[in-house]
Amino acid sequence: MLSQGFGKVIKLKSLLKETLVFPGDFTKEIQRAEKASGAKFKVPSSTKKLCMMAKKDGFHKIDYTGKPGKARKPESVMYQGYAFVQGWGHSKYKNPWDWRSDKSQKVLHNIQTSSIYTSLFDYDYLQYHVNTDLQASQIVANIRPGSTDEEPAYYLVKDYLNSFGTRGKSRRDEDILVNKVDWWLKKNKVETR
Repeated sequence: MLSQGFGKVIKLKSLLKETLVFPGDFTKEIQRAEKASGAKFKVPSSTKKLCMMAKKDGFHKIDYTGKPGKARKPESVMYQGYAFVQGWGHSKYKNPWDWRSDKSQKVLHNIQTSSIYTSLFDYDYLQYHVNTDLQASQIVANIRPGSTDEEPAYYLVKDYLNSFGTRGKSRRDEDILVNKVDWWLKKNKVETR
C-alpha cells in the first residue's frame, strides 16, 4: 500500500490493474455477437480508409516515445473497430461512450448487453494508439516529404488540437502525438523553422 497525503491510502493493486484485450479474444467475441444478433459487424469504408492512411504513413509502427516498436495492424477488425467506436470516419459517435447506447448497431448492442466482455473496447493501449495514429496521419496529410519551412511538430499538433477544441484534455495523448508527428517529419526529411 502507498500512503498519499492526508491519510489517504491507495492500494498498489488498483494502480496496476488494466483491462487487456487480446486480438484472438476480440475476434471470438465479435463472431459470437454476430451469431447471436444475426448481423455482421460493419465498419464504415471511410473509417477503414483512415486506418489505411495511418498505415501508409507508418504511424502504426511507432510507439509512444516516437520510436519504432511493435506494429499494430490497421487492417485488422480490432484496430478498425476501435477507430469506429471512437468516431473516426463518421459522425455517429461524438464521444467514446456513444456506441454503448446505439441500438442500430446490433453487434455492438449485443456486446454491451449480453457479453462478459462489456469492456471489449476499453483497452487503453489500443485506444490511445489508434487515436494518435489517425490524428498524426491527418496532421501530416498536407505536408510533402522534403518540404522546407514547416512548423515544428509541437505547433502542428497544437494547431490541430485547437481546431477541434481538444487541446489539454489528455496531456499523455498530446505528448504521444507530438512524438509521432516529429518522427514522421524527421523520417521524411522535412525542414522545420
